[in-house]
Amino acid sequence: MTVVSTSSVMTIEPLGKDASASRLTPMTSRRSANLSFTPRSSTCDASSLTLVAATPDAAPDLWSRYVDGAWASYSRHGVTVALDIDEVASGATTSVFYVVLGEDGTMLGGVRAQGPYTVVEQSHVLTEWENSPGLDIVTAQLQARLPQGIVEMKSAWVGNGGSGRVVSGLLARTALPTLHLVGARYLFASAADHVLRQWEASGGRIDTSVPAAAYPSDQYRTRMMWWDRQTIAREARAEVWAAMQLDAMVLNGPSDYSSAVA
Repeated sequence: MTVVSTSSVMTIEPLGKDASASRLTPMTSRRSANLSFTPRSSTCDASSLTLVAATPDAAPDLWSRYVDGAWASYSRHGVTVALDIDEVASGATTSVFYVVLGEDGTMLGGVRAQGPYTVVEQSHVLTEWENSPGLDIVTAQLQARLPQGIVEMKSAWVGNGGSGRVVSGLLARTALPTLHLVGARYLFASAADHVLRQWEASGGRIDTSVPAAAYPSDQYRTRMMWWDRQTIAREARAEVWAAMQLDAMVLNGPSDYSSAVA
């Protein structure tokens, strides 16, 4: 996953143009296949920012702004190789997306979720690690978690119009609402180590068993992070967990967000 910001580059990779046919297989799940909703907003009390969730088909204008922002950010950092813009723009593989808006409506960043996967080949991390040590570990982890549902956060970006760390922190909080929206147990992302460290506050943990991949180029060291719906409540920082629950209740509706997967 490549998050691109003025201060850092995070990788949430979409499917590459050289992806095999199996990686372009339409994704279905007991929930995400039918997800479609217009924008839902959660105001962040600690700032003047708003976190918005929607699906591409139900919010085409917002989706277009998100895609434009992603392309601009990736272009600015010279990593458009990690963004298959045609595949992303179609919205076909996106279950839900999130954007952060400023007080004046300026879009400051965004991220999208893909999955739950039906086969591990749908994840772009296999391409990210294909020329680096650890591909066998990554593949085995995806296979082991697949039956309980895995969803991937991708194509994240942070723009110029706000505090990069604050916006990145809000995007990290989307882990909880995403897991509940799509009905998966596991959520994962691939990114630069220093960016993932910022996301640990939301309950994700870097998988140290997987060696860093030189992706999207030799100058980057991409790592994997996993969130587990059954442990996220105790792994997240207390104040972030409280904020995540509020976000989830606003974006998803009332639920017991500390409960395990049904």
